[in-house]
Amino acid sequence: MSPPNHPPDAAWQVNVLADSARKLADQGELVEAERIYRTLLQSAPYHVRALNFLAVRALERDELDESLRLLEQALRADPRRPILYQNLGLVHKARGELELALAALDRAIALRPDLRTALLHKGSVLEALGRTEEAITFYWQGWQQFPNAETLANDFTGPKSLRHLFTHAAEMIRSAQMGLITDALTPLRERQGSEFLGHVEACAETYVGLKQAAYADPLQRPSFLHLPGIPSRPFFERKEFPWIAELEVATAAIRTELSQVLSAGDGLTPYVQVEKGTDPQQWRELANSLKWSSFHLYKGGTRSDGNCARCPATLESVTKLPLPWIPGHAPEVLFSILRPGTHIPPHHGLGNYKLVVHLPLIVPDNCTLRVGNDTRGWREGECLIFDDSFQHEAWNRSDSVRAVLITEIWNPFVPDNERQGIVALVDAISTFRQRHVNPAN
Repeated sequence: MSPPNHPPDAAWQVNVLADSARKLADQGELVEAERIYRTLLQSAPYHVRALNFLAVRALERDELDESLRLLEQALRADPRRPILYQNLGLVHKARGELELALAALDRAIALRPDLRTALLHKGSVLEALGRTEEAITFYWQGWQQFPNAETLANDFTGPKSLRHLFTHAAEMIRSAQMGLITDALTPLRERQGSEFLGHVEACAETYVGLKQAAYADPLQRPSFLHLPGIPSRPFFERKEFPWIAELEVATAAIRTELSQVLSAGDGLTPYVQVEKGTDPQQWRELANSLKWSSFHLYKGGTRSDGNCARCPATLESVTKLPLPWIPGHAPEVLFSILRPGTHIPPHHGLGNYKLVVHLPLIVPDNCTLRVGNDTRGWREGECLIFDDSFQHEAWNRSDSVRAVLITEIWNPFVPDNERQGIVALVDAISTFRQRHVNPAN
């Protein structure tokens, strides 16, 4: 006996139509998808996906009143869906209602702060209102939500309207950065002549994405700035630096201060510090861990008065070196402590315009450092000097602590005028970040 033949359930029919329309839309069959969504609304007049799709189609045809009506109907059904507020903002912008557009986009961002398209659209509305500095802030925030944003800026394959917005945002960001950089370099150019800052200007253009860096070695990829025209060398030899002997003579006094820090058991912090849940896979083992710890006298150019007071001999020895004094950026001066069995994974430093100096203080057997294709061991009291813009990694395969003093010096191949240029360039980059990346609330 066959089962009774009941008519399909209404909710089931709506789901079938919605699924069919979505698939057609994904395949680019927009006209047929629109027809099905309109049929669906006859049974389910508050179907949010259908209303949003039809509103976008109406907006594309410049049917602004219809688009507005559909979005308001959708918001009555679901007043907490960010994309509806974003599209409402686009309709208001198209109608010339910029303040209403801004309010709608603010609502979308409040509901979902990482909604990258809403951030970009807010930037465009602010720009239309003449609020350019604020616009750049939101262009930056939206732009950074895209994976590999720098690559996409030159090869975006999304919808034409979004592609235009994305590339415009990139152009605005680059223009703002280059404006600040030009202003910072102008006094130096006027004093020294533009021919003396050519490498720094090329470095700036690479940083903002106007040109590609030309690396001499495939393992050299600085994570911040690449200054062209510098010989590409992973390691430098001790005999090249006349001040090295005076630093090495102070090894015993510096080691004594390190021992006091280790005995006190306070002041050490994880070298890799990231917010929970945001640590890259590369640093998963060392993130917020004392397996690799540090005791900073200077960090990013900022002095730790308390730590410096505990290590006067170390401070005196280091400050005699040709340190790169770049406010908010350099130098780094620290004790680096690597616990037994710890591996620092391959990574790149910030730039080739400065070198890293290691003064080994406690070095058990089976501890090594690789820079580029060259692997060396530490010897207590003998400095290792290297360019950390090359890929590098370190191992402590022993059962004891390894400790070195780390500081930075100018790369000796960078002349004084270019050093001044790097300081000005970094200052301009910092100004951009203060204004647009981490603006004050």
